[in-house]
Amino acid sequence: MADESFRIDGLDFLRGCAVMGILLANIVLFALPSPALFNPFTVGTEGPADLAAWTFNFLLVDGKMRALFALLFGAGILLVMESAEMDGRDGVAAHRRRMLWLLPIGLAHYALLWSGDILLQLAICGLVATLFVRLDTLNLIKLALALLLMQWLINLSVALPGFWLRSAAQAPGAAAETLAHWRLYADQLGIGESATIARELAHYRGGYGEILRDRLVQGPGNILDQLFYALPELLAFTALGMAMLKGGFLAGQWPAGQYRATWRRALLVGLLPMAGLAAWVLISADPLAAQAASFAWSVPLRLPLAVALAAMAMEIAARAPDAPLVAGVRAVGRLALSNYLLTSLFMTAIFYGYGAFSGRAGHVGGDADLLRPVALPAWTRPGRAAVAAARPGQSVAVARSLTRARRIQLVQAWKWRFRGLMGFASIECAALRVGEKMNFRPGSVDQCEQQLFALFVQGAV
Repeated sequence: MADESFRIDGLDFLRGCAVMGILLANIVLFALPSPALFNPFTVGTEGPADLAAWTFNFLLVDGKMRALFALLFGAGILLVMESAEMDGRDGVAAHRRRMLWLLPIGLAHYALLWSGDILLQLAICGLVATLFVRLDTLNLIKLALALLLMQWLINLSVALPGFWLRSAAQAPGAAAETLAHWRLYADQLGIGESATIARELAHYRGGYGEILRDRLVQGPGNILDQLFYALPELLAFTALGMAMLKGGFLAGQWPAGQYRATWRRALLVGLLPMAGLAAWVLISADPLAAQAASFAWSVPLRLPLAVALAAMAMEIAARAPDAPLVAGVRAVGRLALSNYLLTSLFMTAIFYGYGAFSGRAGHVGGDADLLRPVALPAWTRPGRAAVAAARPGQSVAVARSLTRARRIQLVQAWKWRFRGLMGFASIECAALRVGEKMNFRPGSVDQCEQQLFALFVQGAV
């Protein structure tokens, strides 16, 4: 664990934004069958409000929150290593031990709670990242760009053949084998009367034992698929996060004005082509276009948008460090792992067949979008209470040091956190009209590295 004096307030605030924002991305998989992840025209879409929610997620959330997580993960690796080395320990070995602890946590989260786990992927990413932790800023940036290009090519190779298959199936005299391949492809994407959707709805509306058995049986294949389609990108943003810390960006060493100039440029660079992709999808109403835009064409655009969101958060943290909302989000960030795990616990308890709303799928109504402005305070207020009662971000140390009085204090704090999390989750579910599925202190950072990274950001955006 990093020493408490190594905390960077801006990083905690950014981490809090990311852990809450990722629920906006994951809520689709929590509450809808998997085809809905890439096809907004399948189950769960009932009108303009649903398409507007998809558009917002597509532009600013999907892939960007994972990128923020990976950026923070890369910065965290260097902070942990520096903390260990200042204590006279081997920094790389300390980091590897953390990853070896994260592996079983990720496996347990995948098997026992939710198959959309990112912790296992991050643990493997962190072990691989030890190969490049000593690279300088420029080489980290080069590595990040190369890995992101690799992920883009992988995803394009998966998304584009669907167009060719559909064209071949629609051609006069198409072979029976081609038609069968297209019907299977369309079914898996949720086009028409999808047996895939029907199976998933029936499966996740079942009991916990059935869902657990399926995860255990399908787990190895699913995990390998997730790594294939996610690991290069995670490594890319992890390397970029290391470069951003060394360059002073994530160390909070840039002036607020520089953060503002960065996010304004980066947002423009990323949003314009993303808006074009969104328009293509919405005008064509084509599930294949939606899959290609979400899964493939948007991959390189996640870089400027993730940098923009990070710069925006760092500016807010720099300009208003004592604002109640900033303090609340910062508290959420200091308990990011706990919040992530609790999100999975509550979301599955709400939507899966063994949860609180078993048999009531589809009844989460739409008018509650009006309550979205109260969602963030509902989460962050109990977060500050929990941080006040516990040593931030170190749940193991808390568990070992609790006295009876502190234990009672934490129970009360977490009781309110649970209520806030439940309220936030319910509000987001309602806003998306979901429900079909079931239910360093930084060490001295070299000045030329700061200038180099600033030049990279300015040149890239």
